[in-house]
Amino acid sequence: MVGLLRAFVKLGGFYLQIDVVDSDVLRDAQLHPEKYPNLSVRIAGWSARFDSLDRNWQDMIIQRTQQRF
Repeated sequence: MVGLLRAFVKLGGFYLQIDVVDSDVLRDAQLHPEKYPNLSVRIAGWSARFDSLDRNWQDMIIQRTQQRF
């Protein structure tokens, strides 16, 4: 992560948003949105509160966060 950030700055980057949330947290947020009122996710260049998204969008976000080996 440090290397990524250094390269970003060295190459002239000026805006970076890094979200670190695993799929277990997102699934819990689907079941208990009251526990995560400020949980934001990045979607195609814009951010949204996770609880404001419909179930289909939430499922897509969860699916893309899962590691595939």
